[in-house]
Amino acid sequence: MAAVIAKAVGAKSPVLKIVGLFKRRPGLSVQEFRNYYEEKHLPFFNEHIALPGVLRYSRRYLSQIEGMMQKLPTTTGGYDVIMEVWYKDRETFESLVADPNPDFVDTVIKDEERFIDRSTMTMYFSDDVESKDGPWNVQPE
Repeated sequence: MAAVIAKAVGAKSPVLKIVGLFKRRPGLSVQEFRNYYEEKHLPFFNEHIALPGVLRYSRRYLSQIEGMMQKLPTTTGGYDVIMEVWYKDRETFESLVADPNPDFVDTVIKDEERFIDRSTMTMYFSDDVESKDGPWNVQPE
């Protein structure tokens, strides 16, 4: 198997991770945002995340830490969630996004406009390097 998770401390993982930072639409409470994402928006992606080579899809909801003993205030930067999709490798990701369904894309964008401030959305490739291995290591298929 070409892609094997590196086990050595400090080694780079061959898994490709896409990270998105999203803010809720003005006027929505934190709980309304979370509920909409989990109950209404998430089902759009069930078919995608079930595809071979899509290893993980997670949402990491952010809450500001108050009262930390730091010189600088802790902040979420106004973002409400970090979204992650893990792919077996870059080739898997590129093959899945090479020919997007325009109807699906339009539907997702319209739905995002109901709960996400799309003007602040940002997406990244995450180049992860682990300092400590652990049980969270995902083994590609």
